[in-house]
Amino acid sequence: MSKSDKSDTPFQLMPDLPTWEFDALKESIRQHGVIIPIIKDESGNIIDGHHRDRACRELKFINVPTITLAGLTKDQKRDHALILNLVRRKITRKQMREIIAAELRRTPDISNRWMAEIVGTTNKTVESVRRELLSNEEIPQCDSYRAKDGRRYPATRIYTERAKQADRARRALATLGDDAPRKAMSLKQLEREAKKKERLKQPRGRYRKPDDHAPIRLYHSDFRDLEEIGQIQPGSVDLILTDVPYDRKFTKQFGDLGEFAARVLKDGGVFCVYIGVIQVAEAIKSFTKHLEYQATAFSSWSGDGPVIQSLQCVTQNTPVLIFSNGKWNRTTRWYNSFYNESAEQNLHEWQKPITDVEHWLLSFSDPSSVVCDPCAGSGTTALACHRIERNFVGCDIDKDAVRIAQKRLSQESHSAKEQPKLSTGKPKRNIAQMK
Repeated sequence: MSKSDKSDTPFQLMPDLPTWEFDALKESIRQHGVIIPIIKDESGNIIDGHHRDRACRELKFINVPTITLAGLTKDQKRDHALILNLVRRKITRKQMREIIAAELRRTPDISNRWMAEIVGTTNKTVESVRRELLSNEEIPQCDSYRAKDGRRYPATRIYTERAKQADRARRALATLGDDAPRKAMSLKQLEREAKKKERLKQPRGRYRKPDDHAPIRLYHSDFRDLEEIGQIQPGSVDLILTDVPYDRKFTKQFGDLGEFAARVLKDGGVFCVYIGVIQVAEAIKSFTKHLEYQATAFSSWSGDGPVIQSLQCVTQNTPVLIFSNGKWNRTTRWYNSFYNESAEQNLHEWQKPITDVEHWLLSFSDPSSVVCDPCAGSGTTALACHRIERNFVGCDIDKDAVRIAQKRLSQESHSAKEQPKLSTGKPKRNIAQMK
């Protein structure tokens, strides 16, 4: 390999494989694929796997298992490359001394013990190489040496199998910068953290208590206090449409939410709730103590979704449970699934696309109906009610989310742009037939 090639691969610290060994590696990859992932940093530089990468390029393989490590210093990357290669390769005594010499020339103040640990040899070997370099005046005599401080800072570790996934990981890492979590995590988790950081940059505005007579009212409140704060009379709400937190902590509040729904809903009023997959059984058990269960519907999408770790199940839909307060009395035909072509999570981690929310509003309410969302988040239900002429009252316990939602509503009300046509919630083929 030429000197210029070496400068382009700063972490290829080991000698090139002999031709016969590289050809054997290439043939193995041709037959079995890449077994040991290539390791790159957040900028795409290869830390480990130069020969595997070269073989894949020559074989014209595009999608290669890759682990992206972020948050390491240049020295830590070199150390990582050395450790991985020295574990796998059979290094001769001469090659080991050459590697030690190269590292001492680069960092002459590193202690013998630390260097020995990195390359997997003894203190005496490092000391011997150091004396030789000192006698030839290739390195300076140091008054003190940097010892390992006992603390290790793990890297952000992302495993991907496709080239596009590795690119997505690098983009998310670029967004997070030094805020990237220092642990192994999935690409989905990494992108979620990046989106969270971007959401935190969103302007929130100031919370304003809504006018008591406004058609759209959104409060900063716990749902258990909403009746008093929002002056909601018993039996005055036509539809409760909400997306509850998908965690065990909120599951314990299902009983209180069911009681709230039974108090404020009209006779025959509908309780429609997005629910986490692992919450379905407990939700039905809790809510049927106060309401009548009618159906389970689904909000779905393509691509990866949250993983239920205990089942290793990748979810591609969110269950939507439908209950009524007493006997079901609606006569409007509705569809029990809605497919989302794109996600909308720029304002809240669990934000739902507005067309999805409109589908359930159109299914279970009428113009001028009173709709309530006790877990309003970034205000998607409130915004949809504003667009399709429903009255709305709701709340969220997260003040930042309420401030973002109120700003979102304010921008909507002042926008002079024509609103897009509303989704009827019907399959596209039916919409095409109607045109």
